[in-house]
This record gives sequence, C-alpha cells and structure tokens, in this order.
Amino acid sequence: MSLTKTPFTPKSSRANSTARSSALFTAGTILSRVSGVLRESVVGAVFGAGTAMDAFVVAYRIPNLLRELIAEGALGSSFTQVYTATAERDEAAARRVLQDALKIVMWFGLAIVVAGIACAPWLVALMSRRGSAPDSLLFNSIAVRQTQILFPTIAIFSLTSIITGALHKKGHFFLSAVSPAAFNLANILGALLLTPLLAAAVSPELAAWLGDAGITGLSIGVLVGAGLQMWFASLGLKGEQVSAKAARANASQRQGMIPWTPEIRKIAVMMMPMVIAASAGQVNVIVNTNFATSLEPGAVTWLNFAFRFLQLPIGMFGVAISAAVLPALTRAIARAGRKVDATTSMEITNALELVTWLLVPSFAFLYVAASDVITLFYEAGRFTARDTAATAIALQAYSFGLVSYGLLKVLNSYYYATERTRYAMWVGIASIGVNYFANALLVTKFGHRGLALTTSATLTGNAILLLAGMARDKVSVNWPEAFRSIGLLVFATICAVLIQQELNLNISHVVGKKTSAILSILAHASIVGALFAPAVMVRMRMGPRQFLNAAIGFRNRRGLHEKSH
Repeated sequence: MSLTKTPFTPKSSRANSTARSSALFTAGTILSRVSGVLRESVVGAVFGAGTAMDAFVVAYRIPNLLRELIAEGALGSSFTQVYTATAERDEAAARRVLQDALKIVMWFGLAIVVAGIACAPWLVALMSRRGSAPDSLLFNSIAVRQTQILFPTIAIFSLTSIITGALHKKGHFFLSAVSPAAFNLANILGALLLTPLLAAAVSPELAAWLGDAGITGLSIGVLVGAGLQMWFASLGLKGEQVSAKAARANASQRQGMIPWTPEIRKIAVMMMPMVIAASAGQVNVIVNTNFATSLEPGAVTWLNFAFRFLQLPIGMFGVAISAAVLPALTRAIARAGRKVDATTSMEITNALELVTWLLVPSFAFLYVAASDVITLFYEAGRFTARDTAATAIALQAYSFGLVSYGLLKVLNSYYYATERTRYAMWVGIASIGVNYFANALLVTKFGHRGLALTTSATLTGNAILLLAGMARDKVSVNWPEAFRSIGLLVFATICAVLIQQELNLNISHVVGKKTSAILSILAHASIVGALFAPAVMVRMRMGPRQFLNAAIGFRNRRGLHEKSH
C-alpha cells in the first residue's frame, strides 16, 4: 500500500469514496456546529459566567457524559459495525437488527433515566468540589434539579445513535450530521423565550424548588431539542423498518420483551470496553469540570465554552471522517476474511492523513486567533471582556490537543472495525488516570489553563498509543511518503503561526470590537490558507491548475453521490 494515493488524489477511488462521504457529513456538520456556536453565544449573553451557569454546565455534563460514553460513542459505533457487517450478508436480517436494537435501547434507556433522577444529588456531589464556598448551597440546589430535568436526554440520544448508525450504513451522512441543528434551535428558543417567561411566571416556592427558574427554561429547551433531533434523523429511515407482519412473526419467535439475539449480544460485548475507550477525551473533560468547580465562579463556563468551540473543527472533520470510514473499514475487513489487508490499510491510512491535513491548519488558526474568535462569538450581554480573555486562554490550551482528538475519532473507528476494543479500553483507562493526577498537580498553580493543557497532553498520549497498537495488525504504511507529509505540515504550521503572531489588527477603537475581530479573523484565515494551499499542492504533486481541476472534479462527483442516495 502506498500513501502516494492520498485522500487528495483523484486516482484513488476508495479514498475519494471516504472523502466524499466525509464531505457530506462535513456539510451537515458545518450547519450544526455553526448553530451550536450561535447557541452558546446566546446562552452566554443571557446567563453570563457565574454560579447559575456553572451549575447548569455541571447538570448538563452528567447526562451528557453518558451520552458521549454510551449513545454517541460506544453504542452508536458498535451498532454501526454489527449492522453493516450483517447487511453484507442479509439486508432483511440487518433490518431486524435495527428493530431489535431500538427496542432494547428504549427499555435500558428508561431504566437509566429513572436511576439517574433518583441519584442526582449523589451525582452532583461526585462532579463538584464547591466545598464551603459562599454560593455552594445555591450551586448544589440548581445543579441537582437541572440534572433531574435533563436526565431523560440520555434515553433520547441513545435511540438517536441507533438511527444515526443506520443512516451511515445507508450513506445518508448529511441528514445525520445536520439533525443536531434542530437541537440547537430548541436550546436557543429555550434561552430567549422560556427563560424570561418562567422567571416572571413561577411562584417563589416553585422558583426555590427549581433553584433558578430562568435556567430551567434552558433545560426544557434542551429536552425538546433532543426529541426534535431524534425525529429529524428518523426521517431518513423510511424503508428500513421491518413490515408489521414480519415484525409480529419475528417477535413470536422470541422470549420476553427484550430481544437478546446474537447480534445484540455482539453489540453489547463490543461496546462495553469502548464505553471507556471511545470517550476518554470527554471523561477527561468531566474530570476537568470537577477540578474547575474548586476555582473561582465562571471557570467551569470558560472551559465549557472553549471546549465547545474546539469541537467545531472536530465535528466538521474528525467525526465526519470517522463516521464515513467505519462502514468502509467494516466492509473491507469482512471481505478479507476478518483480516487487515491492503485495502483496509489504505482506508485507515488515508483517513488518518486526511484528518491530519484538515486539523493542523485549524490548530494554526485557533492558537493565534483564539481571542478574536471568542470576542466575536461570545462577548455580549453578561459575558464580559474578562470572560472572553479567560475563555480564550482555555481555547489556546485546548488547541494543542486538536489534532490528537481528531485522530482518536478515526482510530476508534479502526478498533471497532477490527473488534480490538479491549486494547483501546486499556489505553482509555490509562489516559483517564494520568489526566486526573496531572490535574491535581497543575490546578493550583495554573488554574483553568492547566486543566485545559492537561487535557491536550492526555489526548496526545492516547492517540500515540492507539497508533502504536496498529502495528500488531501489520497495517501497511509507506513511511517515506508519511514523513514527507509530516514534514510539509510542520513547515507550513511554523510559518503560519509565526506570520500570524506578527499580525496586529487591533483597530477596535476605530471600527468597533466586533468588526475588528471579524477583520482579524479573516486576515488570520487568509494567512493560513495561503500557506497550507501550496503545501497541499506539493503533497499532491500538482500545479495550481491541476489542483483547481481536482477540486472541481471532486465537487461534481460529490453531487452525483448525493443524487444516488
């Protein structure tokens, strides 16, 4: 296998297939992530960075942790692998797997929701280190009640992950990626409409029980948004459901209400170790939240907003490529008799290179332009210039882990496809332990910046160990081409960062702070684009005209791909 046929090269049909699928996912994700940034901007302006918002972040993080660990991480990827492999043998059997998975996830989701609501006070205590701070009673009151309100989202998102896995197998990447926009819209409406309505309408007794009536409006928006996202994604499953007659015949052959079939057992066995491995990054962010609650009010919100923005390029590129490559890897391994052959090697190495070439320029931009980005999108209303500066510091620190985070998304797909989830699990466990002790050492001296830096370092170590683990499968890599690619990236990154740091467009006293931030962001993006575009052409061994023709050809092929689905 040779890396000469890179994801950029039009001669590689398989690489282009993954790239086209990734492009569809990216297009939808751009809409979703932009609406997500708008959501955070509105929430920041309405609530600012203080006790109420910190408590909401902790309350949201508790079910969201389970969402990352189970729904969007282990469950979704395990289902996609089993569903795709089953479809290779029998499409009717694959549809039964879909129905069985939806049914069993519904029952277990309900059980988790009931347990989570009952255990909310203990979960908040586990997540928080507020101690004897003056606002600790108010913080705990808000966090517990909002956790109970938000916990049903885990059941909804678990069902959505099954639906999304089926969409990916069918090639409907755009629909699955754009559906979170409905979730974000409901969040925005909750903050803008329900928050003032509840704050003005509820009685003092109910307000005291809720902890904060205004923040409850946002929580209700989250609940409604989760339901809308699931409904929107399910629109793409027409024709995949088993007929009513076949479903009754299938049910009559089973014992009890839970269809514990061999395929469902395989999904469960695969997802157990990956509950930890697939979401080590999110677990470490949760650990950071725990430590951040011991800092000044606002620290939790600063870290949350910074990490949310970091997820914009991760969702556009890392998640998109990993979602596209998992079915491709599963099919390639199944056709090779459960072996990693040249086709599988090409799929994974092309995916890793593609995500690297997309995220390294993103790092070069975010590291230098962090302050302008936060100023533009978040600084408004109760989110002050001080909050902007603190959030920008966190975003800079997080940006060092951006490339590793994206690589982890793709590598997790590889370990799912090869069913080597135990190795990934132990790597995840090790990274969580290292992150915890590093946070304990750095939080006192470096505050919230130290927490973000620890996350970046842990993500990098995690990615290195997973890359090293691929050696056991003898993945074929053209190392001279790989080092050439890395050298080009390093050179372009150093030049981009140094030139951007020399740029000074602080003209807010002339055109206003927001306009100044926009102009500065455009200048930084232009510098990054001007330096990385030639690096891409060198990597592709193309001149400017060839590069333009390849880009136009890729766009046309993508349009045909969309029409075919």
